[in-house]
Amino acid sequence: MSSSTFESLRATLKNLRRRRRNLFILKQGSFFAIGTALLILLVSAVSIWTDLDKAGTIFLFALSLAGFATLIWRLVWLLNRRHTDDRRLAHYVEDHIPDLEQRLITSLEFSEKDLIQGKRGVSQQFIQQLWQDAQDHVQQQQHEVETVTPARSSWISFASAVTIVGSVAVLFVTSDLLLNAVSRLAWPFSIEEPVRLVEVLADIQVSVEPGDIEMQRGDGVTIAARVTNAVPDFINLRLQDDNLNWRDVSMPRDRTGNESATYSYFIPSLVEDTTYYVTFSERGEQSSPQYQISLFDLPRVEQIALAFDYPEYTGIEDMVEEDSGDMIVPEGTRVEFLVTFNKAIARAHVEFDESYNTDEEAISTTATYEDIQLSIEGNTGSGTFMVNQDGVYRIQATDFSDLESQNPLDYFIRAIEDTPPELALQRPGRDQDVMPLEEVVLEASASDDYGLSEFKLNYSVVGSGEVEVDFLGEANSRSADGKELIYLEDLEVQPGDFVSYFLTLTDNNTLEGPSEVISDIYFLQVIPTDQEFRRNGGGGGQGGGGGQGGGGDSSALVSIQKDIIAATWKLKNRQGQVSSDEFSNDAEIIAESQKEATGRARMSIDRLAERLNFSDDTYDSAVENLSLAIEQMNVAADELDLEQITSALEPEQLALQFILRAEASINRTNVSMQRGGGGGGGGGARQEREDLRELFEMEMGQLENRYETPNSAGGGNRENQEEVNKLEELARRQEGLTRAQRNLARREDQMTEEQKRRELERLMRQQEQLSREVAQLAQQMSRGQQSSSSPSQSGQQSQSQSQSQSQSSSGGSPSGGSQQQTALQRAAQQMQEASQSETASIAAARSQKALENLREEQRELNEQGERSVNQLAQNLGQRGQQLLEQQRQLQESLQDASRQQGLGQTRQSVRRDESMQGLIEDQQQQQRDLEEIEDMLRAIIARGDNDDQRLMSQAQAASRELRPIREEMATSNRVLRNGMVNLSVDIERELEEQIEEFARSLAALSPSQGDSASDQIQQAARDVEALREQIEELEQQALAFNEAGQQPGGGAPSVRELREQLQRSQELAQSLQQQLQQQAQAGGRQPGSQSGQGNPQGGRQQVGGARGTNENRIGGSGEIRTDGNNLPWGNARSIRQQLTQQDIEEFLNQPDLFRQLLEPILELEGALRAQAELDNINNKLFATADEDIPDEYRELVENYYRVLSENPGTADQAQ
Repeated sequence: MSSSTFESLRATLKNLRRRRRNLFILKQGSFFAIGTALLILLVSAVSIWTDLDKAGTIFLFALSLAGFATLIWRLVWLLNRRHTDDRRLAHYVEDHIPDLEQRLITSLEFSEKDLIQGKRGVSQQFIQQLWQDAQDHVQQQQHEVETVTPARSSWISFASAVTIVGSVAVLFVTSDLLLNAVSRLAWPFSIEEPVRLVEVLADIQVSVEPGDIEMQRGDGVTIAARVTNAVPDFINLRLQDDNLNWRDVSMPRDRTGNESATYSYFIPSLVEDTTYYVTFSERGEQSSPQYQISLFDLPRVEQIALAFDYPEYTGIEDMVEEDSGDMIVPEGTRVEFLVTFNKAIARAHVEFDESYNTDEEAISTTATYEDIQLSIEGNTGSGTFMVNQDGVYRIQATDFSDLESQNPLDYFIRAIEDTPPELALQRPGRDQDVMPLEEVVLEASASDDYGLSEFKLNYSVVGSGEVEVDFLGEANSRSADGKELIYLEDLEVQPGDFVSYFLTLTDNNTLEGPSEVISDIYFLQVIPTDQEFRRNGGGGGQGGGGGQGGGGDSSALVSIQKDIIAATWKLKNRQGQVSSDEFSNDAEIIAESQKEATGRARMSIDRLAERLNFSDDTYDSAVENLSLAIEQMNVAADELDLEQITSALEPEQLALQFILRAEASINRTNVSMQRGGGGGGGGGARQEREDLRELFEMEMGQLENRYETPNSAGGGNRENQEEVNKLEELARRQEGLTRAQRNLARREDQMTEEQKRRELERLMRQQEQLSREVAQLAQQMSRGQQSSSSPSQSGQQSQSQSQSQSQSSSGGSPSGGSQQQTALQRAAQQMQEASQSETASIAAARSQKALENLREEQRELNEQGERSVNQLAQNLGQRGQQLLEQQRQLQESLQDASRQQGLGQTRQSVRRDESMQGLIEDQQQQQRDLEEIEDMLRAIIARGDNDDQRLMSQAQAASRELRPIREEMATSNRVLRNGMVNLSVDIERELEEQIEEFARSLAALSPSQGDSASDQIQQAARDVEALREQIEELEQQALAFNEAGQQPGGGAPSVRELREQLQRSQELAQSLQQQLQQQAQAGGRQPGSQSGQGNPQGGRQQVGGARGTNENRIGGSGEIRTDGNNLPWGNARSIRQQLTQQDIEEFLNQPDLFRQLLEPILELEGALRAQAELDNINNKLFATADEDIPDEYRELVENYYRVLSENPGTADQAQ
């Protein structure tokens, strides 16, 4: 039983093994059939697609057999590999049926031999029971065991094989190509090949240039290809610069020949190594061999770092500039280069060149920089040098292949010069007269660009030790202020002494040595107290008025000696700055001046010896002091002859001291004689004193200091402005002083005699000081006018001055001869008289007259300044057009130079071109012209009148437009100097547009751009007519408003609308006033006046007539005042004032105000229209000398002058 159980198990496994084998054979056979069908289909398709010849077909047949053999071998190999034993099959069953729980595998571990013979450790009963248990479980799961191998996949494979084989069979049956192909492949050896006749063509040849080359990175190259025995339309150039990707470009055909053609392509810039060849389709694919373009790099500067080691005295912290090149540093700065190149460098050096200097006459005293070698480490180089002047440098490098830099860039060196320190003496800033007990404040300021090391004040009295005051608080300060109060009483000075002072200033330059600045020498002249507080004594009569000239300015001899001392002082300070010949010539001039002054002083004493004896000892003292002064002058002249400048200063100052003491003695005598004199004023003694004073007041022009530099043309404008400012200051001070004198006159009853005396003396002292300043200004302005006037005018001025002096000395009235004096001279004389007044009321009256003369002089100077400003504005318009023409010519020249520049021309060769140097000079000249225009604009802004805001605002706007033009010009000049012509052309093209706009702005400044005088008057008449119509309309609207009960609506305007219309009328009236006033100032006459051509008497006739009978004035009731100066612009001003002073409510409450306002408007309109008509008449009258005057115009003119003659008030005003 046990044996049958075991056999049953094995039979079950055998059946299972047979089932699995059959299914496997079915599946693999299906795969074999599918592979065979697809192989036959594939080789047939290949045969059709490739159109193989006999040999190809045989080869494909062999491949087919090899593929078929491979399929058979694989099938056999799989079938043989499928054989398995019972144990492996039992494992397969147990894996797929887990419920057997390894019983089948365990039962197969024992055989029948083990059951019969037994097995060690296992009983026979266990084996029998194990087999029986396995048999039971197999039988229980008999179906699962038999179907453990699925048949579905095998049958699917079989179905797929049948489908595919059937489909391939249908394809072959339905396709003749496939059937023919498979028939050819079945036995290819029987195929018969057709005989073909082939035409043999000449081989296509391709040649490419330049082939394999080496070139500089960044350069361009032209690749040319020549094709022989073929003429393709185009060929492709294939390029590869990354060893990976090819890019194609088309090479167009240049020209063709007999069975040949050439093609080319230009590559503008190559930055990488490139492989290239050409290819085209002609008789198949044709291509050339591959060629290589190898690039190399010239040495080039990639980056420059500059380390600046500034001089210690500048106080500037050292720094490093990365990626720089240009440098702007103080002189003495040590600069270290750190240059980074694009590759390893064998050697490099820095080449220096002179700076581009716009001043052709400038000569550099410093040697040019020497070239320096850089220390090389890899691709970096370093070197140092010290900046001592402007220059240009470039860096030349050579690599290990002996390749050198080409066209290196230029870098600029700008050395900032250590300027000398600046000194400003703020107070008093000039020579000053002081009293022995006065306290004088000396105030000065100093500054330097890097720091000060010394700032001192030195003052002394002649014959005493020098006092030194240190104003520098902290060392190396960049600015310092100093103030010193000098107590003259402590110096024990007396009248005739003087205190000389000067300032010394030194900077902290430790590199080249400190720069020292020494100011001019100034004098504090001690005058007698009586001269400062001069007033007429009440004890004696004034009689003939002798001795009134004693309190004037210092004598000419004093001024001459001061000039000699100042010249000696200047020569001493600049002794080391001039050549020996120039120094000797200057010393000789000063010595001659000193000798000439000595001779004049000696002549004065000789003339005094011929006079009668003096009446007191004071004149003996004066002669003695004058003799001592001559002795010191001789000593000084001897020292100057020996060129001992320093030794000559002391006797020169002693001579000045003795001259001052002599002058003080005379002043004391004058004062005493005025107090005690009476009757005839002193008789012969007075005559002697006058002779002595005449000797002291010799002509200043004969000993004029030859060290003064003549004023240039440009200096006249500056002096004129200074005179205007000074005159304004004097007028302001005089106005305040006049007010103070009036206040004193009103308060005299409330003050004691002592208070009145002190206050009056204080005011008189201020008045005399102001009088001296006005006299000095008058003398200065007189000298300026004489230098520019004709000799005949100078003679007339001298005659008028002599007449005024004779009248003053004789005590006569200033009327008569004073008419020939200038307003400033009259003001000085009236101030002098005011300073000698006995009462405050008289002084106030005279001061008021002086103030009026000062204002008159101001008006004259302002008119001169306005005429000068208008001339500048007119010149600016012309300069603007010239600048524009220069710009256009320069641009055309640059464009021609750009067209003529060769393709291979380097920037260095362009810079050396002579024509290019000429263009650079033209640019620099244009920059200088622009600077002159800028100076003229600044002059207009500085000297313009506030009344002409339009001109000043236009000048300021033009100045703002000028700044970017100046910067663009500098940039273009720098670019052109570097040889970049094309870039300069672009900049100049933009500049032309800017300069054209700038020229239009300058042209708008010109006064000639306005209309003619006749047109302006006609325009003013039209504006007056428009104003009249607006007032009439406003009157009608006001009446309508009042009739409506002052309630808007019903067609009546509102108060707001009336106020807006009144505001528009006010604006029109203000515009009219400004227009007429500008016409009056610009034309030199009022718009309502007739020129001298039409006036037989040569005077001016006023248009409009006097309104003497219509003297309505503004009172408390708001009535309108219509009187005035009968000038159109004055009438317009009155009209504008009435309009602005009245509100709309006042016009509504008093409608009569409209009528009163319309009267002057109608009168002004008639006057302007008459003036315009007369201007037209004059234009026709004087158009030609022989033109006949029409009767209607003749009658109109006669009627006009008849009306004027019938009105005496108008005639008086015209006269």
